[in-house]
Amino acid sequence: MESTAHMETLPAASEVGQNPKGKSKKLTRLPDYARIEKRPLLHPVLSSPYSSAQNQKVVYISSKTPFISAVKRVRSLLKQIEKRSTQSHTATKRRKAHGNGVTDIAAMAAVDEKDPEEVVLKATGKAIEKALNLGLFFQGQEDCKVRIRTGSVAAIDDIVPIGTYEQTGMDGVDDQAKIEGSKNINEALPETRIRHTSVVEVAIILR
Repeated sequence: MESTAHMETLPAASEVGQNPKGKSKKLTRLPDYARIEKRPLLHPVLSSPYSSAQNQKVVYISSKTPFISAVKRVRSLLKQIEKRSTQSHTATKRRKAHGNGVTDIAAMAAVDEKDPEEVVLKATGKAIEKALNLGLFFQGQEDCKVRIRTGSVAAIDDIVPIGTYEQTGMDGVDDQAKIEGSKNINEALPETRIRHTSVVEVAIILR
C-alpha cells in the first residue's frame, strides 16, 4: 500500500522486562524428559479511557483479536483524547482572556509543544502481523498518523519433567535406584528459564 511509505519506525520505548540490547540468546536444548510450559505475559492494569494524558492508553492485540473490534476500541480511545485536547486548549484560552498575558502565552506554548497523546497497540509473536495491519489501516485514515516501535520483552517459562524410566535410561534398575535417579533428574532441571520474544508497538496519533 502507498501508506506504508509514511509509517514512522522508531526504537521501542523502555519498559520493565525489556531486553535492553535487543538481542536474544540461544536457549539451551532441554533433555527428552522435560518440556516447556509457557506462562502468559504479564501486563500492567489498563488505564481508564477517561484518565489523564499522563496515563498511556494501550490496546493489547492477540492473534485472536477481531480486527473490527480493535478498530472500534482505538476509535473510542481517540475520541476521548480529542475531547481532552479540546478542553485543555479551551481552558488555556480562558485563562489568557482573564489573566496575565505573559504567563498565559507560556501556558499556551506548553500545551502546543507537549507530545501528542497516543493510543498504543502492543503485540508479540504471531499477533505482530495483525497489529501492523491495524497500523496500516489507521495510516490510511485522514485524521491519523502512525509510528512503529520495535523491541523485545522478557518472558518466563516453566520447565516440567515428563520423562519415563525408558526415556531416562533407568528401566530395569531396582526401586531404590529409580528413586535416587528421579531425584537427580529433577535436581538437574531448573524450574524456570527466561526467553526474549519480539514485541511491536503501533502508536496511533490524531493529526
